[in-house]
Amino acid sequence: MPETTPEMDALNARLETARRRAVKTLKGFSADFPEGIDPWHMHGSRPDKADFPVPELVLFLLRNLMRWRWRGPGEKTRWTVLGSVEGEPVAFELRKFGFTILRGENPKISDARIVGQLKSALRDVEDLLGLVAEAQVAHGKALIINRAGEFEARYRFFRNLADKAYRKASRAPRKKKSDNAQASGFADMIGFLSHSMAANQQGFFHSTAMVDAYFSALEHRLVLLRAFTGRPMAEGEMLTLLGSKWDGKLKDVLPVEGDREAADLLGRMRRLKERVRNPFAHGGVENDGGSIFVHIPGLGALPANFSRFGDSVRFSLHPIEADDHAEACALFDALDLRLSSGALEGANTMLRAGVDPSFDAETLAKYATAGSEGPESVDAYIEHWSRAWERHANMDY
Repeated sequence: MPETTPEMDALNARLETARRRAVKTLKGFSADFPEGIDPWHMHGSRPDKADFPVPELVLFLLRNLMRWRWRGPGEKTRWTVLGSVEGEPVAFELRKFGFTILRGENPKISDARIVGQLKSALRDVEDLLGLVAEAQVAHGKALIINRAGEFEARYRFFRNLADKAYRKASRAPRKKKSDNAQASGFADMIGFLSHSMAANQQGFFHSTAMVDAYFSALEHRLVLLRAFTGRPMAEGEMLTLLGSKWDGKLKDVLPVEGDREAADLLGRMRRLKERVRNPFAHGGVENDGGSIFVHIPGLGALPANFSRFGDSVRFSLHPIEADDHAEACALFDALDLRLSSGALEGANTMLRAGVDPSFDAETLAKYATAGSEGPESVDAYIEHWSRAWERHANMDY
């Protein structure tokens, strides 16, 4: 027999405790499922998604703790677990179109009772599996859903709106017909100023939203790229990566030591974050004191950062002008180019293909191998992953 460890003994003890609690909470639930009944012919209903957002917990509860029979996968069905409640046959399935409860003809036990007991019992299941989850994450045996496309779309949405607003600000509005040329000229001038100010304000609103969206997209992208580089990770490094600041994530993926271009991009990104993102994300507070005004006798209220106030977003009439927006866009484009070329080309290709990265040693080694063998190897890995994902998502077993 394999030797046990204190950790295994503790987990087994908690497992047995969870089993006893489940039996008590699920009073009336039994592993007995009548012979001769085909679940295919039972009546199915889908409970509210909010009741069982993670249906697999029901499988663990009934299969692993209550020791019900189960089977799967099947056609458009990932698993089925079979038993009874107060002698009435019941089955639970995870189908392509949702978690389903299967009942026999004219059941006397209500679905509400079954759902209520299951939800109560799942609390102990989550406490138990929480320990397993912590250990898995510590060892990198976890994945992160790739939402790079969603983050990118949000960034592009606000960037396009800002581009349109600033272009609108530079164009004169349509002229109104008037018999008085002098009055018409004055009205045109006032109309243009009003039109330009309104459009510039819209550009400012959209541009600040763009900057915020880009930094969010960047952090998500850097976490995914770190996995796709295939470099091994030490125990606990996954959590360290997720908890690090954006510039730490960037330096991990794009080392700046000895790379002047990368160092320049990092510096410019830091300045943009300090000047634009932080003030608007943190209630207008500027780290260098630009949001604070001090009273100097004989002079009045002066910005606490004095001449450095010239770099504040509040120095101009419009905090973000068209030139500021264009400069930010150029910076983002330059950084995007570095994160998608050279040594990061293969990793970026996997990211753009929508692969959900895993952080365990075995999978990281596969990413490293695919990346080192060139574009064809990367494409082959993406094709293999995509087929497996589609088969699982569509339950084409």
